[in-house]
Amino acid sequence: MIRLQDGVKVRLPFFTGLFHRRKGRLLRALQVEVTSRCTRSCALCPRHDLAHDWRDGDLQEDVWRVIESDLKLAEHVHLQGWGEPLLHPMLPVWAARAREAGCTVGITTNGDLLDMAMDWILEGNIDLVTVSVAGANEMHKSLRGGSNLDKVLGAAGDLADRSRKRHLRMKVKMSFLLTRVNAPDLLEVIESASRAGLDEVFVTHLDCRTSEFLYDQSAFNGDHLLPEIVDVLKAAALIARRAGIRFRGPALWGEEVLACALNPLHFTFISWDGRVGPCVNLLFPLDDSIPRWSEKGEIRIEPVVYGRLGRSTLAAILSSKVRERFVFPFRERLAAEKRFVSAVDFEPSMRALEALEQAEEKREKALHDHPLPDSCSECPKARGW
Repeated sequence: MIRLQDGVKVRLPFFTGLFHRRKGRLLRALQVEVTSRCTRSCALCPRHDLAHDWRDGDLQEDVWRVIESDLKLAEHVHLQGWGEPLLHPMLPVWAARAREAGCTVGITTNGDLLDMAMDWILEGNIDLVTVSVAGANEMHKSLRGGSNLDKVLGAAGDLADRSRKRHLRMKVKMSFLLTRVNAPDLLEVIESASRAGLDEVFVTHLDCRTSEFLYDQSAFNGDHLLPEIVDVLKAAALIARRAGIRFRGPALWGEEVLACALNPLHFTFISWDGRVGPCVNLLFPLDDSIPRWSEKGEIRIEPVVYGRLGRSTLAAILSSKVRERFVFPFRERLAAEKRFVSAVDFEPSMRALEALEQAEEKREKALHDHPLPDSCSECPKARGW
């Protein structure tokens, strides 16, 4: 989704637009990893690549209490990280607490446990349930460690139907992880989602590539989508329109962005062990650095940790010098773009043209002087993917 944010055009994450802005809240969204455990070992997930070094664990009640005391800082709380959130027995309680704090609440699930969680989800403390899929029946089964798509869609459709009958505001959406091999399945999946009664299908790129295999699965080369993928996405938009379901496609090209969809000025991630950082891609449950693959091969990225809950409050960490150093270039880049936009004058005159040229020079200088952090190097999200 592209939208003007503070006067600047940026790509926004899938849950933006779900909630109304709450004046005075620092964060648009706080993502909390309640567990790094999962019911599957999916071929497209870093858990599969990094299984030997992966640290399975659950968010503990004492860490949650620290988070809960500062939930008023966030508009939306998304209770999911690198694991399957429905595995955590405290999820219903924590969702209710986040709602009591005035936040909207969402989860992303592989759908395995949706049937068992149905009753508490329908209590009204969840605003968004996103079911993640990776193809039509056989493709989904292959890429998602044996997952049964019909079962997942059946549960998601039942949830959507029961939610509407109770007049809840909850949305049930499908996330389709786009790759080279599953792209043709998108058309069938959209029709299946429509028949199930889901609210929306949105497509995401494989932007966390921790191995050469995952890099090879990407639907884009450099800054360009593969031509056959473009054709599929055009057809998908048409099919969704005919099927009467909302559809949001992914980025169609790559270019350096001012700030990625998970702009750290407005978004923060908390891992299950209480570490606070910019995003899920920079805080893996590993004791080592994070592998990242691109056209240049493999590089290693050090995790970015603003602080640890328990040693500090969330509010203190978000106002710390460590976080400020990380978000500073994002703030300067967005400010430069905002100044450039405000300088645009549609009056057809030489004076207006000269002012625009000067503003553009200042903008380019600001972007050059404030590059994205090294930890964002070669991340597809930094190119708008």
